[in-house]
Amino acid sequence: MQARRIFFFTLSILLGIGAGLLFGWRMMPPKAPVDAPMTSLRADFKTDLVLMTAEFYQNNPDTFLVLDELAKISPEDPISLIGTSLTYAKEIGYPLKDQQLLENLLTHIDLEMYQEWKDKRGMD
Repeated sequence: MQARRIFFFTLSILLGIGAGLLFGWRMMPPKAPVDAPMTSLRADFKTDLVLMTAEFYQNNPDTFLVLDELAKISPEDPISLIGTSLTYAKEIGYPLKDQQLLENLLTHIDLEMYQEWKDKRGMD
């Protein structure tokens, strides 16, 4: 009698789990956001994206392309985004190499190039 109860209890649990998974996967599958803007990212994700851009810039020093990529995250002011990311990276303890990449990116984008980029994009 005891074994029969355990069997039906276990069977009930497994059927419940199976029904829940079936309902979740078939009736209400998860959907990724379609129009999630890059500007709504958390600071850590923004910093990671800026760091990836800095790594790209180290191998391909195309300032206009880098500014275009950074403008996807912060359309108003990509330069401030780099500075904010560098500050965040220092605060939470990014490796020194990563901090240096961010500093390198920030120092190699001069104001004339930035202004030229803004003029080409009609941002001023």
